Amino acid sequence: MTEIPTSPDSILEKINAALVKVSTRESTSVALGESTKLREDLGLDSFAALELIFELEDQVGVRIPQETAVSFQTVGDVVTYVVGELSVVQARAASSQPG
Repeated sequence: MTEIPTSPDSILEKINAALVKVSTRESTSVALGESTKLREDLGLDSFAALELIFELEDQVGVRIPQETAVSFQTVGDVVTYVVGELSVVQARAASSQPG
């Protein structure tokens, strides 16, 4: 498995790539930052937001429960969650390697 960079900037790039794949309108014209609002700024409805999450899961290899995903308001919420989950996954992998 390819190691996924866990920096907020690298996750932001993954979100942007996922957004381009699932976007049905010109939401890609919005400058994407951590304060970008998923609904108001990007115009994502519930279905499009879930598509974005599914695409992001594929790109970073982290499962994002639907109950968690519906609470995301901004791109920063997504970044924070993914970075945290990737850190946990990498810590587990490091601790399970022989010594």
